[in-house]
Amino acid sequence: MIFKEIIKKKRDGFELSKEEISFAVKSYTLGQTPDYQMAALLMAVFLKGMSYDETLHMTEAMLKSGKTVELSLEGPIVDKHSTGGIGDKVSIVLAPVLAELGFKAPLLAGRALGFTGGTIDKLESTGLKVELSAEEIEEVVRRFGFSISAQTKEIAPADRKIYALRDATATVESIPLIVSSILSKKLAVNTEAIVFDVKVGSGAFMKDMESAKELAQGLVEVSKLYGKKAAALITDMNQPLGIYAGNALEVRESYEALSGKISQDLLEVVSSLTGALYFLTGRGSFEKGKREAERVIREGKALKRFKEWVEYLGGNPYPEVKAKKLEVRAPYSGYVAGINGEELGWLIVELGGGRKRAGEEIDYSVGLSFSKKVGDRVEEGELIGEIYCNSGSKKEFIEKFLSAYTFSDEPTQKLKLIKEFIT
Repeated sequence: MIFKEIIKKKRDGFELSKEEISFAVKSYTLGQTPDYQMAALLMAVFLKGMSYDETLHMTEAMLKSGKTVELSLEGPIVDKHSTGGIGDKVSIVLAPVLAELGFKAPLLAGRALGFTGGTIDKLESTGLKVELSAEEIEEVVRRFGFSISAQTKEIAPADRKIYALRDATATVESIPLIVSSILSKKLAVNTEAIVFDVKVGSGAFMKDMESAKELAQGLVEVSKLYGKKAAALITDMNQPLGIYAGNALEVRESYEALSGKISQDLLEVVSSLTGALYFLTGRGSFEKGKREAERVIREGKALKRFKEWVEYLGGNPYPEVKAKKLEVRAPYSGYVAGINGEELGWLIVELGGGRKRAGEEIDYSVGLSFSKKVGDRVEEGELIGEIYCNSGSKKEFIEKFLSAYTFSDEPTQKLKLIKEFIT
């Protein structure tokens, strides 16, 4: 095949065949095609789009570039993926809850990306081992019913190479390329069903409902074409999820949540994702799954499982936080009308809780807490949040925290958390 002809075909708006896409991905991954040609193809895809069939072929080509994880486990094997947000510790709470309800949940998670935190960074704050082989994942799931580990370099190496080129050529935002990137890793494990938590709003990568819905539908439809049971929840990220944002702080919040002391918004997302998996695996209705998750959390039944899992992998389930606390108080009375999650995410990066460049060390103990959310009444001087920091300008940090908040004299509505359920 001639790579230039593949570029031309997509440039002119035609659908590429499975063979053409496989050739393009394989030749680029093996170093037989230069960056400039693959970059041209990616831009053509960005401008002309891809059908679900093309996206499936792209996913499969990247999936086949590496190893897959075949688990020999009884019970419904399920997975969950979040597109990321501020304070998103859902996987840490959800996985032991699913295990308590009889599911097997071998979750592969990622590190911080841009202004959003990463589940693996959060778990590393405990000191537990996050790099597991396929054999170790299976052993951990057999013992505890779940595992959360880092995506290994052996899974979808083509995606890593192509993503780096997308990042350098302004083609990251292409929905078909996002879908194939996510699924090339998530489909590498032989799960029965997967639920996607697609975040939308100021603290998410998808800022508007239209793009969030397009992504959610793409993830579900391409997963189903592959033969996987799939559904997606579109959830609001116009304010942080839960009470804390930051690595060790979110693990501590997850510990408290599993003991039954959980914020209503975190409970709503965890229980809804459980409901979706009940529905997908035929174990019951969406509402039944929600009720079961709420029961397990309220009774604190999954906490013991979580503690034993962390300790088995060498970690402390309630990591120490040594950072100093700065109080943030309301500048005047009124109502919280809006919170810019992205600004708060970049503040955490500035505190040292995220990476400005790949490979940077991060400070696990820094982060933020939130006493007031959208719709809440505040009085002048009332505590609205705290900043956990170890160095830097305290005055500047407080100013940046406050600049992310919008206040109103008039009452404002609480945000609807679950926006849509897509099957």
